[in-house]
Amino acid sequence: MRVRSVLLIVVSVVFLALAIGCAKQEPPKPAAPPPPMAAPIPDGKTVFEMKCSVCHGIDRATARKETKEKWAEIVKQMRAKKVDWISDAEAAKIVDYLAKEHGAK
Repeated sequence: MRVRSVLLIVVSVVFLALAIGCAKQEPPKPAAPPPPMAAPIPDGKTVFEMKCSVCHGIDRATARKETKEKWAEIVKQMRAKKVDWISDAEAAKIVDYLAKEHGAK
């Protein structure tokens, strides 16, 4: 009789522990952070220095004076040599910079 009472108490305690453990609510998970926004493209001079100096010295390009159309053609030729290195938006900024600072007067 005594064993039965002890066994009943042990089973009751285990059942109670399981019931309490299952009833515990987990705190809600935080929402996922928003995806990072694309960084704005730097000014033309900065893009020119970052992208063009990888292949040749900056002074090579800045020693010339060309029209905006000619600069656009040159940038297009350079982009073809290293595909996907300079985006369309970056190329436009580079051309604008070169035409403004190193354009034929």
